[in-house]
Parts: sequence; C-alpha cells; structure tokens
Amino acid sequence: MDIDTNGVTTENKSEVVDELPPKADMEVDGDGDVSMGGRPDSQDQEPEPAPVPAPVAPTFTLTTGHSVGVQITPAKAADLGPNTAILDLASDDHVTRTLWRPRDPTTVVAAGDTFCSLWRLSSSSDPVQEKLVANKGDSTCVSAVAWDPLGQKLAVATYNDMRGSITMYDVSGNAVDLLPEVPRMITGLHWAESGSHLIVVASDSRISELALWDDSLRPDEFPSPQVIEGSIFDLCWLGSNQAFACGNGTVYQCDVDSSIHIAKTFSSGDPDQPWSFIRCANAGSSPVAVTASSANATLWVPTHDMRHEGAHEGDITAIELKPNMEQQQQPETAQTIVLATSSTDDTVKVWHLELESKQFNCIHRLFLGPSAPALASTFSPDGYALAAASKESLFIWNAQRGGTALATWKVPGPGEQKKEEESSPMVNGHNGTAESVPDRSLAWDTDGKKLAFGYGNQLAIVNLQR
Repeated sequence: MDIDTNGVTTENKSEVVDELPPKADMEVDGDGDVSMGGRPDSQDQEPEPAPVPAPVAPTFTLTTGHSVGVQITPAKAADLGPNTAILDLASDDHVTRTLWRPRDPTTVVAAGDTFCSLWRLSSSSDPVQEKLVANKGDSTCVSAVAWDPLGQKLAVATYNDMRGSITMYDVSGNAVDLLPEVPRMITGLHWAESGSHLIVVASDSRISELALWDDSLRPDEFPSPQVIEGSIFDLCWLGSNQAFACGNGTVYQCDVDSSIHIAKTFSSGDPDQPWSFIRCANAGSSPVAVTASSANATLWVPTHDMRHEGAHEGDITAIELKPNMEQQQQPETAQTIVLATSSTDDTVKVWHLELESKQFNCIHRLFLGPSAPALASTFSPDGYALAAASKESLFIWNAQRGGTALATWKVPGPGEQKKEEESSPMVNGHNGTAESVPDRSLAWDTDGKKLAFGYGNQLAIVNLQR
C-alpha cells in the first residue's frame, strides 16, 4: 500500500497500517489515520511448520528520514450496550433536547415540544423523574431550556397564547422564580459561561429581540432589548462581554455590558440565506465566529472573511468547535481551530480552519453507514471524544485520530423507529418532497464519562469507560 500525504510515504505493500504512535514532528495522512482494513483471517494463512515469535510491528521509513513502527491490527469499536441504561418517558413525549446539570453526573434534563422532565440518577436505586412541564393536551410549547453555570437554576421557556414566559426551577424541581413575559416565542436561553447573565432570544417571523437578564439583580422587567429585523436562529457567548448571533443573510457581533447591543454586522451577500448555527472561540487574541447554513451546506467565518460552499452533500445538522482550544494550541498553531460538522449525507467531518491562509481542510470524514444520517454530534468537554447519532445508532470516535469508532450503541428493537416512521409527515425539501427526519439529541456530562442520547420517547444514559 502506498500512502503519500504531507510528505509521508510507505512502500511495503504486504502490511495493513492502522495507527501511528504520537510523534511531535511527524504527520501521516490527511485524517491522522492510515488504516484501510484489518489483519487477514488466520484461516486464510498457511500453517507454519514451527512456532514463530510474536509479530513485531513493521517499520516504515518516512521521507523526513524518521523510521516509525506501526500497529497492523485496527481498533475495534466496543459495544456500549451493557453500559447503557434506558429511561422511558410518556408515550406521547418526544425528546428533542437533553442537558446535564453542570458538575453533576446524576442529574439530567430531557425536554421536548410539550414537556420537560428532570431525572435524578442513582447507582443503588431506580431513577426518579420530576415533571416540570407536562403534556396536558393544550397549546403550551416548551421552546428553550438551559442550566445556569453553577447548576443552581434551570431556566425553562414556554409559549402559550402568543406570549413567552420563563420559569426558574431548582435542582429538586421546585419553581423558584418567574421572569417577566415577552410578546413572542422565546427561542433561545443562553447563560454566560460564568456569572449570572442570561441572554434571552425572542423571535417571530417579523422581528427578533435580544434581551440581557441579570439573575443576581432580578429586575421587575427586562431591560430595553436589542431589536433585529427578521429571525435569529442561534447565538453564542464569547467570554463575558461579547456574543455573536446569526439570522437570514447576517451575523451580528454584540457587546454586552448592562444591556446587549450590536457592535458590528456581517452580511453574507444573500439576505434570504438562513444561517442556522453559530459557534465562537478565541484564536490567540482574535475572536472567531463560525456559522453554517444548513440546507446549503455552507460554512462561513465572517470574522475572517472565509467561506466554504458544498461542505457536505446533504443538510448540515450540527456544528461544534473542539473545546479547550486555547489550552491545546501552541503559539505557532494559534491561527487554527478545529470544527466538526454533521450532515444528512451520513457523515461527520472534522475540519482544520486555517485562519491565516483562509483554508478549510477536512482532516476526518467519519461514515455512520448507508442511509444513516448524522442527526446530532458533539465533542466531549475535554475534546477527547466526538459523538454522533443517527436514527438508531450512536457512534463515539477519538476526536484526534478519527478512523474506526471507539465505541457504538444501537437503539434496541425496531418499535420506536417504526413508530416515528409511521408518524413522520412528508415535507417539501430543497430537492423536492422528502420524508422528515426525526430529532436526536446528545449531551455529555461535565466529566465526559456519560452521554445522554435522546430518541423518540426514550433517553439512553451511556457510560463511556476510557
């Protein structure tokens, strides 16, 4: 097998390469893996006349002059079934959001359009469910859910009779505060990473409002909001004094002090192109905002005038920046950030965004399987693992190495999937009539050892033992 990427060449065709040991001054191929297959089955080999020593990892000479040993047996994905517990919700509940209480691997929230439940887990007793919002058959809709940074309060936004409201709950599920109502649906609740500031996004088809709530002051009404024409689809904080929001054709850079206000506007050139997701980071001293247009599969870094069209062959379902980048980056690589994108084209891609050269380099293309759209994806908090979910399966990869998944889990039984398929309406997609895809949600706990996977009316709690 010949491999010639980034100046690395191998010429031994009789071996199958899996994984190179870490080496600071060496690169292998475009995605960090050189495995194309596994060890041949032993039954296909001629018997040896006499015992032979244990195989020694082959050595390849790189064009840089270095020699390096490689393993010839690829990693095998572990089945996480024995380490997974399943929580059953009401038959008419459908999980669209999951989130762990910060610093607490025993408390997880599951929410959907008509319900919100808090679950307390224990190794010695059955899980206990506290229903915060229950499906009563009325028009009440749960529109957003978010924990404060310390996990002391859970903010739950609901919408009914053309008005949005926010109720704060404590960890026991008791309502402890009710915020002022707003005259439209609350589509986003975004706590700062530290402190008591919460940005509330309220949108309708005509206008959006960004309002800053200081939970430590508890005013009688919201301060004057920043009004924006059109919808706001996503928002993210960058530090404690800046936030970025995305909408139709535009990304807004906002300054945050006693209120929130637009400091800079970035236009993509097409006022009708919806930018669905946005994530932010600091690269050295430079703020970076990355956004994606779902149906157009386009990535855009407005802060650095970078754009990449056709990033996937299907709709983009999620984007995520690799965490802890500031701690991991060396000075010479401070202008590179790592982005993961998932798509209905059955793949998750990991990108190096080279800010100085304005390049999008795909370093991993992770395949979930045929007809297995990636409906959700997320990095673990330490950036070690990358998880993605299809309709009926969960995959976890080593985020740096890519290649073969570390572990997988499959939804047991066809019942829930069949129920979803029977109830899924046909919708008019961008390429014509298409079947709507079900919601899947993923959330890591703070330690990155448990993963909550919401599918249908069930919540799987997956334990990942590293």
